[in-house]
Amino acid sequence: MYRSLTVARRAWVSSAPRVAPAARFFSEKKLAIPVDIDHQGGRRKEELEAELRGEIRFNRDPIVPPADAGTETNPILVPSAEEMRAVGFEDPETHQLVWFRLYKNKLTFVPSISLFFKMQSIESAGGHH
Repeated sequence: MYRSLTVARRAWVSSAPRVAPAARFFSEKKLAIPVDIDHQGGRRKEELEAELRGEIRFNRDPIVPPADAGTETNPILVPSAEEMRAVGFEDPETHQLVWFRLYKNKLTFVPSISLFFKMQSIESAGGHH
């Protein structure tokens, strides 16, 4: 009985029309796998495009001012392409992060650390930002 089933199965399989194997993709053309920049928009995309050009769009490095900076005549300069920028510093007593706003063309005194700050205008790489 086993032999007759095997022969019958071979006859049925061999008489079936040949069909190409199923494709493992959804279209005829091969597509590249998207990278991070393909999925981004807005400021993140600006940042990635600048990185490809070898530029830094948004500098997140801390500002370490010279020892003599922070006076009214020699304020700590904070670069920005905006009209206003939030600036943070670590309070020396509590070690908490303290924030204040810095405005273009305005000298700002921070009493808790007795230092003066001023915004240094830089050109925006993005044009309108």
